[in-house]
Amino acid sequence: MSDNIEIIIKKAGELSALIKHNQVTLDYINIRAKINGDRKAQELYSKLVMIGKEISSRLERGELDAGKPTSEYEIMHRELEQNPLVKEYIRSQKNYLDLITMIIDRIKNPH
Repeated sequence: MSDNIEIIIKKAGELSALIKHNQVTLDYINIRAKINGDRKAQELYSKLVMIGKEISSRLERGELDAGKPTSEYEIMHRELEQNPLVKEYIRSQKNYLDLITMIIDRIKNPH
């Protein structure tokens, strides 16, 4: 392996360690463990994902008005408000994915 490749692999390992120990990642891992231990939260999250996919699909087919909340959306919102663990999981997951997206973007566009 050439020296340049070895340096890149080494730096990738360092980046991986930085990501792994970043507070955003630690928060996500912690909340993910909590949600994995809560059957009700898991079911609600799965239901929310399913409803979200259905709403997106119906929007794409032109069956819904994007500016008008659906009854499914209102149910989803009400149930989410009643389960702060799922709400926190979704927020933490978004933060983690935002971090990963920023890192990928920087790799693609270093300047």
